[in-house]
Amino acid sequence: MTSRWSAALLTLIVAYFAYHAFAGEQGLARWRDMQRDLTEKQARLERLVEANLALQKDIARLMPGRVDADLVELLVREKLGFVYPEELVVLEMDPTYAETNR
Repeated sequence: MTSRWSAALLTLIVAYFAYHAFAGEQGLARWRDMQRDLTEKQARLERLVEANLALQKDIARLMPGRVDADLVELLVREKLGFVYPEELVVLEMDPTYAETNR
Protein backbone atom coordinates (compact mmCIF):
# COMPACT_ATOMS: atom_id res chain seq x y z
CA MET A 1 0.00 0.00 0.00
CA THR A 2 2.85 2.38 0.84
CA SER A 3 4.47 1.83 -2.55
CA ARG A 4 1.21 2.83 -4.32
CA TRP A 5 1.03 6.04 -2.33
CA SER A 6 4.70 6.71 -3.01
CA ALA A 7 4.20 6.09 -6.74
CA ALA A 8 1.13 8.33 -6.84
CA LEU A 9 2.93 11.08 -4.94
CA LEU A 10 5.97 10.79 -7.18
CA THR A 11 3.72 10.93 -10.26
CA LEU A 12 2.01 14.08 -8.97
CA ILE A 13 5.34 15.74 -8.23
CA VAL A 14 6.70 14.90 -11.68
CA ALA A 15 3.48 16.12 -13.31
CA TYR A 16 3.64 19.37 -11.33
CA PHE A 17 7.20 20.11 -12.36
CA ALA A 18 6.57 19.01 -15.96
CA TYR A 19 3.59 21.37 -16.22
CA HIS A 20 5.60 24.30 -14.88
CA ALA A 21 8.58 23.45 -17.09
CA PHE A 22 6.47 23.71 -20.24
CA ALA A 23 3.47 25.95 -19.51
CA GLY A 24 4.29 27.76 -16.32
CA GLU A 25 5.12 31.42 -15.84
CA GLN A 26 8.80 30.71 -16.46
CA GLY A 27 8.35 27.68 -18.71
CA LEU A 28 9.46 26.92 -22.23
CA ALA A 29 6.45 28.63 -23.83
CA ARG A 30 7.26 31.86 -22.01
CA TRP A 31 10.94 31.49 -22.91
CA ARG A 32 9.99 31.10 -26.59
CA ASP A 33 7.81 34.23 -26.43
CA MET A 34 10.61 36.18 -24.79
CA GLN A 35 13.09 35.02 -27.46
CA ARG A 36 10.72 36.25 -30.18
CA ASP A 37 10.32 39.59 -28.39
CA LEU A 38 14.09 39.85 -28.03
CA THR A 39 14.59 39.26 -31.76
CA GLU A 40 12.01 41.92 -32.63
CA LYS A 41 13.53 44.42 -30.21
CA GLN A 42 17.05 43.77 -31.54
CA ALA A 43 15.84 44.41 -35.09
CA ARG A 44 14.17 47.64 -33.94
CA LEU A 45 17.35 48.66 -32.13
CA GLU A 46 19.39 48.12 -35.30
CA ARG A 47 16.99 50.31 -37.28
CA LEU A 48 17.14 53.02 -34.61
CA VAL A 49 20.95 52.91 -34.50
CA GLU A 50 21.09 53.29 -38.30
CA ALA A 51 18.66 56.22 -38.17
CA ASN A 52 20.68 57.79 -35.36
CA LEU A 53 23.90 57.50 -37.35
CA ALA A 54 22.22 59.13 -40.36
CA LEU A 55 21.00 61.99 -38.17
CA GLN A 56 24.46 62.43 -36.64
CA LYS A 57 25.95 62.69 -40.15
CA ASP A 58 23.36 65.32 -41.06
CA ILE A 59 24.11 67.25 -37.87
CA ALA A 60 27.82 67.16 -38.65
CA ARG A 61 27.07 68.53 -42.12
CA LEU A 62 25.08 71.43 -40.61
CA MET A 63 27.58 72.56 -37.97
CA PRO A 64 28.39 76.29 -38.02
CA GLY A 65 31.43 77.09 -40.11
CA ARG A 66 31.15 74.06 -42.39
CA VAL A 67 27.56 73.97 -43.59
CA ASP A 68 26.90 71.68 -46.56
CA ALA A 69 24.95 73.80 -49.06
CA ASP A 70 23.55 70.74 -50.85
CA LEU A 71 22.04 69.38 -47.65
CA VAL A 72 20.55 72.77 -46.77
CA GLU A 73 18.95 72.99 -50.22
CA LEU A 74 17.59 69.45 -49.93
CA LEU A 75 16.07 70.16 -46.51
CA VAL A 76 14.54 73.45 -47.61
CA ARG A 77 12.98 71.79 -50.66
CA GLU A 78 11.63 68.79 -48.71
CA LYS A 79 10.49 70.47 -45.52
CA LEU A 80 9.46 73.92 -46.69
CA GLY A 81 8.48 73.16 -50.26
CA PHE A 82 10.75 75.77 -51.84
CA VAL A 83 11.29 75.62 -55.63
CA TYR A 84 13.17 77.69 -58.17
CA PRO A 85 11.06 80.10 -60.26
CA GLU A 86 11.62 78.16 -63.51
CA GLU A 87 10.69 74.78 -62.01
CA LEU A 88 7.41 73.08 -62.74
CA VAL A 89 5.58 71.65 -59.72
CA VAL A 90 3.36 68.61 -60.18
CA LEU A 91 0.99 67.88 -57.30
CA GLU A 92 -0.30 64.39 -56.72
CA MET A 93 -3.65 63.93 -55.05
CA ASP A 94 -3.93 61.28 -52.39
CA PRO A 95 -6.48 58.68 -53.67
CA THR A 96 -7.82 58.07 -50.17
CA TYR A 97 -8.50 61.81 -49.77
CA ALA A 98 -10.37 61.90 -53.08
CA GLU A 99 -12.59 58.97 -52.09
CA THR A 100 -13.51 60.32 -48.67
CA ASN A 101 -14.39 63.83 -49.92
CA ARG A 102 -16.89 62.97 -52.66
